[in-house]
Amino acid sequence: MGYKHESFAMNRLCQFRSRAVEADFMNYDRSVSLNIVRVLMLIVGLIFALFIFSDFYFYRDLNIFPVAIVLRLIGLIVTIAAFFLIGRFKHYNHALIMVTLVQLLIFAIYLLNLHLLGATEIYLQFMTAMLFIMAVFLIPNLWKNCIIAGSVILAGYIFSRIFFLVPTETVSTFMHGVYLGICLVCCAIFLYGRENSRRKQFVAERLLEHMAITDRLTNIYNRVRFEYMLGTWIKNKRHNPFSLILFDIDDFKKVNDNFGHTVGDQVLVGTSEVVSAHIRDEDIFARWGGEEFVVLFGNTGLEKAKELAERLRRAVEVNPCADAGKITISIGVAEYREGETITEFVNHADEKMYEAKRAGKNRVMA
Repeated sequence: MGYKHESFAMNRLCQFRSRAVEADFMNYDRSVSLNIVRVLMLIVGLIFALFIFSDFYFYRDLNIFPVAIVLRLIGLIVTIAAFFLIGRFKHYNHALIMVTLVQLLIFAIYLLNLHLLGATEIYLQFMTAMLFIMAVFLIPNLWKNCIIAGSVILAGYIFSRIFFLVPTETVSTFMHGVYLGICLVCCAIFLYGRENSRRKQFVAERLLEHMAITDRLTNIYNRVRFEYMLGTWIKNKRHNPFSLILFDIDDFKKVNDNFGHTVGDQVLVGTSEVVSAHIRDEDIFARWGGEEFVVLFGNTGLEKAKELAERLRRAVEVNPCADAGKITISIGVAEYREGETITEFVNHADEKMYEAKRAGKNRVMA
């Protein structure tokens, strides 16, 4: 029926502790962010390729310059491939891992390009590394993936400055590392806040959706949601039969009169819990109104529906309410007939339920 409030708790990595909720969020985020991720990756690749003009301006060695062209084109091809492949991943989490790997590959190509061209523009290298870190946090991704990618870029830049690029003063390299580290921390804080906000928005939407389709007291589907789902079954019906049962708690008015409405609410909740525990995963259970409940049995003919209804009747009978004592239900069963409307279909089950009432209650009629 949905998630409980505690299911939306988040861990320190800005992910939901519940795997089911996190998977639900990833599916939600996929539909919202996938196209943005693809487009931004392509833009990054195009910008990376266009920097070939700066290579020519700063490093005018025509013997090595073709190598720079090849490296830039490799980066562009990788991002184009990512543009088409990201949407093919079955799990969005795997697509985001691919995004992270592409980002790191482009940065590695950039460092190799600097090394081969004998780059001497130290501050330009520093600013470019900072832009890489900011770009990592700009493209929608998991917070932990961005932290990993940003940290690798920072470490890769410092390592290259020390061992491969033009030698510089240790203090200069250290200060560049500090500035890049500050940039990384600021970006991480910003992204954490943004991801936290997006997840809170997701939680609010899910809770509102849950409230709109469930009965507040019993926490099962409400009548509006059930009619919508039943209408979908009727619309998509092919050859498989389906049935529904409508049941009423016997002498419920006496429970309210003798024990009060609080106990009456306990009976409603207890009955719904018993029925929920004894129906199949694919069955649709809802509160129809007052003390009446309805269950839709998909791909189930009348005879099988009668068996399932009898099982529910017995389950309720042998599970008394602590304050009200023994509780029984009267059940009407109907199988859908071609051309019926929702109202006609439910009315057939309703008629059988009242037959059960007139026949002595605590029984199934079909």
